[in-house]
Amino acid sequence: MARVLALAAAAVVATLCVVAAPALSLKPYRPEPVDFSMAGVGALGEPDRGEGVVSLPLDAPKRFNLVGLSWAADANDSHAEPALAIRTRIDGGGWTRWASVSSHAEDGPDPGTDEARASGMSSPVWVGDADWVQYRSSARLHGVRLHFVNTTGTATAADRIQTALRGAVSTAVTSVGGVLRAGLAGAAEPQPSIVPREQWAGDDCEPRTSPAHGQVKAAYVHHTVNPNDYSKAEARQIVLAMCRFHRNTNGWNDLGYNFVVDRFGTIYEGRAGGIGAAVIGAQAEGFNSQTTGIANIGTFDEVGQTQAALEAIARLIRWKLPLHGYPTSGTAVLQSAGGASNRYASGTSVRVRRVLGHRDTNATACPGDALYAQLPELRALVGGVAPQGVATSVTAKLDAPRSTIDYGDEATLSGSLTARDGTPVIGQPIAVQVRVAGRWRTSSTPVTAPDGSFAATLKPRLTRAVRVRFAGAGDLRSSVTPVFKLAVRPVVSLGRAPRRGSQGVAVRIRGKVHPRRPRVYQVLQAQRRSRFRKAGVKVLRTTRKGTFSGSFIPAKGGRYRYYVSTKPSVGLARGASRKVVIGIRGASFR
Repeated sequence: MARVLALAAAAVVATLCVVAAPALSLKPYRPEPVDFSMAGVGALGEPDRGEGVVSLPLDAPKRFNLVGLSWAADANDSHAEPALAIRTRIDGGGWTRWASVSSHAEDGPDPGTDEARASGMSSPVWVGDADWVQYRSSARLHGVRLHFVNTTGTATAADRIQTALRGAVSTAVTSVGGVLRAGLAGAAEPQPSIVPREQWAGDDCEPRTSPAHGQVKAAYVHHTVNPNDYSKAEARQIVLAMCRFHRNTNGWNDLGYNFVVDRFGTIYEGRAGGIGAAVIGAQAEGFNSQTTGIANIGTFDEVGQTQAALEAIARLIRWKLPLHGYPTSGTAVLQSAGGASNRYASGTSVRVRRVLGHRDTNATACPGDALYAQLPELRALVGGVAPQGVATSVTAKLDAPRSTIDYGDEATLSGSLTARDGTPVIGQPIAVQVRVAGRWRTSSTPVTAPDGSFAATLKPRLTRAVRVRFAGAGDLRSSVTPVFKLAVRPVVSLGRAPRRGSQGVAVRIRGKVHPRRPRVYQVLQAQRRSRFRKAGVKVLRTTRKGTFSGSFIPAKGGRYRYYVSTKPSVGLARGASRKVVIGIRGASFR
């Protein structure tokens, strides 16, 4: 009996070790986020009853932390946007108060970019933990869907148990820390502490495409229309949830804001591409390419932002604008690119304050009446800081198609360094950097030629984030490129590849993958009219040397095509062999 109990106890310990394993890291444990949606059916009442159309209480498929609405927007509808509100509750709990929800995405990409324009879409609202939701609208909406995000690891009962265990283990083996502190030459003020994306997002909100960059002439102040009583721990979860909503529901490339600030005065890196770069966000439609956007977590219609947050925003602006060659006080002239929420037609020159509210140029109440009233105080905190030195611009591009190379191959990175007026900067070292284990490491330092150009060779063994940085020299200010990715894919080669076969007779293939992957995937396609369509996939295990063998038996005659591929993994992109067409002799060949 004792032996049975000992074995059972050992099994329990082993199971707990497997569950807790992901938390045994020097990095704080972060649960895997979950996105899901449901139809918002069951509207009651009529829009003219004061409270509008109120839905039935809706039981969400899983527990959620953030929610937003979408509906079928009619482009020909001239009516004003509906007034929206939601309330939520957890199983067994009472309903929260009705919370107003912005009836549009509040922000948005510039017209003409590759980012989708969210239409018929509310802003997302952080609600903490909730299982039920009810929405209210001043107008009857069609095709309503509710979109949810859970970032706290509480979506299901099993998730909640797992998260509690892993969180306890993680707390025991980690220490919270790590902020971006490395400054760039030319900034008039020291760079403030900024929580990097890898801490609040990791790989959980990867951008759809590489970032674009423009200028930073002014700084927009936003609010996120969320409850203000969130905790410090929740703040990072809110940033991640907003990022996933912006990317996965709105269809944007990434989080819309360049920076996010919580009520405790913590600054978070927003849209990817480098805090020192002029990354174009989706935060003020029509003016994104000329500004940076700073979002305040919370709703500030009636209550103002905290002093800690205002001081943090001031530090950020004092550093950010001079870094890009512009003063922090006075006015700037922006060129409108138009857009549905833009108050100015495309091509209009608009003079704005260097620190401005979102409502100053766009049809929105953002950043709320109370925070907007605090902008004079914020401008006083920012003060008048002038840029130092001569602004520079460094650009770079890869010669690799789609920024992807085969394992073992090299890629050439080339670019140029110029002053703001376009004059080439000659004889200056440029740092080509790759991100390894969360830190930027310099792989080479080419020197700019008489025309300001430079080139360097990269031969990474794994997929890496890459950037180019000029540290500054003399009165030349530093500059950095947006971050881009150089993907490395395994090389999958086939041995003698059969090109003919017979119906019912096995076709055998052999090959090798380098570097070795534990398994590869044999893909068979059959020709249907003028196209090849998938007929089957088989998993093949590799040897220690990376070799593999496989076979398939064609059920009928005709033309087929086969190849062997690998799945993308951490550090390596998808790899694939050449595609081989094979003719199978059958009834159609006689």
